[in-house]
Amino acid sequence: MKDKGRSIAEVSVRGVIVKRLPRKLDVMEGENAAFCVETREAVEGICWSHNGLQLHESPRIVLKSFGRTHLLVLVHVTREDAGVISFTIGESQTSSQLRVKCVKRDPPSAPVAAQMSTEQSNAALLTWCPAPDVHHRPPSTYVLERREAAGGEWVQCLTTDLAGRVQVLGDSVPREADYCFRVCAVNKHGRSGPVEFPGSVHLAPAARLERGLQDAWVRDGEDARFSLELSASVQGAWFLNGARLGDEEGGRYGVQHCRTEHSLLIRGAQLAESGATVTFMAGGVRDSATLHVQGKRASRWGCEVSPEGAPVRWLKDGEAVPLDGVIAMQAEGCVRRLLIRSATPADAGTYTCDTGDDAVSFVVTVTEAPVRIVSSNEGAPHAYTAGQRVELWCQLSRAEAPVCWYKDGEEVEEGESLVLEREGPRCRLVLPCARPQDAGEFVCDVGGDSVFYNITVAGGCVGTRPGVGPVSPGRGRVELWCQLSRAEALVCWYKDGEEVEAGESLVLECEGPRCRLVLPCVRLQDAGEFVCDVGGDSVFYNITVAGGCVAQRQPPAPSPALASPLLPATGRRWRRARAWCWSARGRGAGWCCPAPGCRTRESSSAMLETLLCPTTSWWQVGGTAGMP
Repeated sequence: MKDKGRSIAEVSVRGVIVKRLPRKLDVMEGENAAFCVETREAVEGICWSHNGLQLHESPRIVLKSFGRTHLLVLVHVTREDAGVISFTIGESQTSSQLRVKCVKRDPPSAPVAAQMSTEQSNAALLTWCPAPDVHHRPPSTYVLERREAAGGEWVQCLTTDLAGRVQVLGDSVPREADYCFRVCAVNKHGRSGPVEFPGSVHLAPAARLERGLQDAWVRDGEDARFSLELSASVQGAWFLNGARLGDEEGGRYGVQHCRTEHSLLIRGAQLAESGATVTFMAGGVRDSATLHVQGKRASRWGCEVSPEGAPVRWLKDGEAVPLDGVIAMQAEGCVRRLLIRSATPADAGTYTCDTGDDAVSFVVTVTEAPVRIVSSNEGAPHAYTAGQRVELWCQLSRAEAPVCWYKDGEEVEEGESLVLEREGPRCRLVLPCARPQDAGEFVCDVGGDSVFYNITVAGGCVGTRPGVGPVSPGRGRVELWCQLSRAEALVCWYKDGEEVEAGESLVLECEGPRCRLVLPCVRLQDAGEFVCDVGGDSVFYNITVAGGCVAQRQPPAPSPALASPLLPATGRRWRRARAWCWSARGRGAGWCCPAPGCRTRESSSAMLETLLCPTTSWWQVGGTAGMP
């Protein structure tokens, strides 16, 4: 243009979208993000997209339209949801930048100003302050841990929601010792570094007398043993007639402390000590017993000779009697005597007084006093849970006496699960890790005396169904059961790894400690592995429903289904002597067992075949294997 002028025209295009999306939207992680668009009129064919990808309705994506209003809600957004959110209708489009702000996941800072006060006896007062930045990274709880000052692992002892002060008492520790403490702050994102309280404190639990001292009867020169058991592991002291005894290596007195048991060994008890009072003291516990020492009786034989000074020889079983501190010869006028101090069975025999021209003999028989059980823990409660250590003990009147242990009438065999110990006159039977099958009556027998222990072991399934009854698809009934050690224990039944639900086709019953799973009318889909679980123990049942034969531990009625129980999850090995199989319609069943000495036997009716196996770890029937 000649005057170099310009003209500007503003063009306005009316689209379908009236209310557009914001340019950007900031949302905290975990919150919901909502987008709203309004169109000029109700329309169809709208499209929401995220970074160019179309969005569809899902549990985390909500798409709604109300006339001219269209909504998009993203539920509990995460970092991955950040991006461009677009709304498109025809050729009209509006977009918004979604920005997700991440929540800080920082653990709390460590507490400060940790102090420990030990002014109160057998207690520790622990104080601390929260970290200065507690408002930015607040802790949800504080955890206190302890360990023995001598070393060891840190063990959590208590938790508290408030910072400040906590008192730790002696009754909260397992055994008497010097203890150190530390504290740390915890929230859902982690825990702070621990802060140790300076110093240590001596703590001891309050002990009670569980098994007291008993009087000891020994012979002169024998060892005497006293023992007691407390409710907690604490240190104590032994006294003999008021004088404190120390544990000196090679000395007469041996003091031992093992967990909650304390024992005193008096080596070579003397006749002068008979009637002495043995006392044990530990904190508020005091108990006493009496030591009884019986003197040994001397044996003597004699004869008269003539003349008065005639020499004699003493013989035992034809050999000269050795003169020592036990055997002595005495001559008094015409009387000649042979004295045996503290006669033992080894001194038995024929003794002869020989003058050369004449002789006289004596037949000596020495019988030991019968062995007695002086003390034991027979009267203590012997109810245990699986995994606990069981210790049965008794103390004999003689250290070298033979001892036999029995369980349910059969002599026990020593192994990893059962240990027999002997320490002087004290005998022990130890079960390092009790199992339900260890329950029963144990007897310690020494010939003329015995003590009895009734042991109960609780925990897990203690009885299992030896087999599953014969079933037939459409009309057979299957019943699986197990008996627990406690009636109130929680039981869960599973099929192929999923918990079962009771209904018309599956019934769960519980009668005291006995639990049942019943299939009133078995179907082909009921085949699979069933499990009865009680937390620490399980029993497995493998059910197979097919048109073949039935393998059982006991011979059932003819049926075309197979049911074979599995070994319980505790890993116990079951030994089976035989298995039976009904062959449907007279067809032979194929057995397969790798054990040596295994053989099959067919009944006269050709319908029942039996597998006889000395170990029988598995069997196979008609192509279906059963594991014990």
